[in-house]
Amino acid sequence: MLGSVLLLIAMIGPMVLLATFLHYLFPVENVNGFDQWVPAMVSALSAWSFFTSWLWFYLFNLYLSMPAFLLALVLHLYTVRKKLNPKLIRINTALLMATILMGFVSFLYFDI
Repeated sequence: MLGSVLLLIAMIGPMVLLATFLHYLFPVENVNGFDQWVPAMVSALSAWSFFTSWLWFYLFNLYLSMPAFLLALVLHLYTVRKKLNPKLIRINTALLMATILMGFVSFLYFDI
């Protein structure tokens, strides 16, 4: 149990650092506090799901990667609808499309 908790902390830490870095790299001043963080969170979740998308065919990784992808997709649709940060919207769109492509290619490659 302790090993699982430490693994989750080790995985979530870099994603929080990436979201914080992107939040300050691409600031948007004309929206409230939560909406400023959403595009950066989408980038971090998209990066996480992209790096683990080749593992989607394993059941354990469906619990780690697919929820991050679905949350990133929902939050990305929210940012597009609200037009929050055009720079990060383009980056996030590319990351999400690359995630889908990588998952599909890995499914065909591993043929499971």
